[in-house]
Amino acid sequence: MREWEPTDAEASYAVYYQAVHSGAGNHYSPDQRHAWVPSPVLPEWWLPRLSASKAWVTSDEHGLTGFISLREVGYLDMFFVATRARGNGTASQLYERLLEQARETGLDRLATHASHYLRPFLEKRGWHVLAIEAVTRLEVELERFEMELPQVDSQVS
Repeated sequence: MREWEPTDAEASYAVYYQAVHSGAGNHYSPDQRHAWVPSPVLPEWWLPRLSASKAWVTSDEHGLTGFISLREVGYLDMFFVATRARGNGTASQLYERLLEQARETGLDRLATHASHYLRPFLEKRGWHVLAIEAVTRLEVELERFEMELPQVDSQVS
């Protein structure tokens, strides 16, 4: 694992696209996945968004396997793992690094907007759903969960 770098923009976006389109199939319809991430082409907003966060990547011999990003305010912004790396500890490894960073910077609480796919992973680690929200992307409604980890220091992975 290492810190995300701007040169990782295309590879991390490819993980994002693939995770949504291939990995979220049980949770979202094809129309919803397309509305969430409509194109495999790197969008203009990607590099500035990840550059503004603290982010880490994992990789294997085939390239990036996952990434996670944390905004300074304690917001878990992005957390995606390639389908080939699911179930091998990649997500847990990324999550542990996020917690380390939160502790190092004195964050007491973390928050996020989680997908149906991410919600159970976070709930197993002490996160709570605060609200169920519906957002509209490309005229398609997507459900997500406003979640928080109220005490970072008491977090056990």
